[in-house]
Amino acid sequence: MNFQGGDNNLSRNFYKIVLDYIKNGQKILNLGCGILFNFEKVVFENKNIKSTSIDVIDIQELNIKKPYFIDNFLVMSVENSFILENKFDVVTFFELIEHVDNTDVLLENCFNNLKDDGLLIFSFPNLASVYARIELLFGFQPHILEVSNVKANFGAGIFGKLNNSKNVPLHHIRGITNRAMREMLDFNNFKIVKIIGYEYRFKRLFRFFPSFAPVNIVICKKK
Repeated sequence: MNFQGGDNNLSRNFYKIVLDYIKNGQKILNLGCGILFNFEKVVFENKNIKSTSIDVIDIQELNIKKPYFIDNFLVMSVENSFILENKFDVVTFFELIEHVDNTDVLLENCFNNLKDDGLLIFSFPNLASVYARIELLFGFQPHILEVSNVKANFGAGIFGKLNNSKNVPLHHIRGITNRAMREMLDFNNFKIVKIIGYEYRFKRLFRFFPSFAPVNIVICKKK
């Protein structure tokens, strides 16, 4: 199973970087939202926007009520093509694409459900981060790219213990570099506006060096 955000628990500081590119009154579609709805809550509190959210997890089956700050919740896979009735000003997904096999279908869904002047905003772990380069230099498995669905840290050594002390698989099935993402976005008819580097422990250190940052936040629009 490819998890599409069920335990997505990114910090509020992370989401506030994204808020700079969202305007009051815009319509937002968030893909792979999970069941915590942290992004939706931050957007509502700061921009008074109720988002439309999509995930494969059916919150009704978990006896979770749709939060008041969400306009609509849809149960579907981002790996299947879909076009919703109305297009959106902003389409988002966070820490999702590394869990997905059909990455081009994911980007196709973003394109098809985005207004012509709209923005696609998303994030992904960078396989070419300075941390992953050090891990590979010393012969360790990069901790963001697992080889097992049972234990996360096979081959990752001390780096795995530092980054995932509980050894719980994150189910990352894709390893994507900054360069590969740029080329994939161009192929899928998106123009990059900005890429921001992020590291939760050193929030400013990697901001202007996304090629080396552990996480890349990408802002782009239709060509």
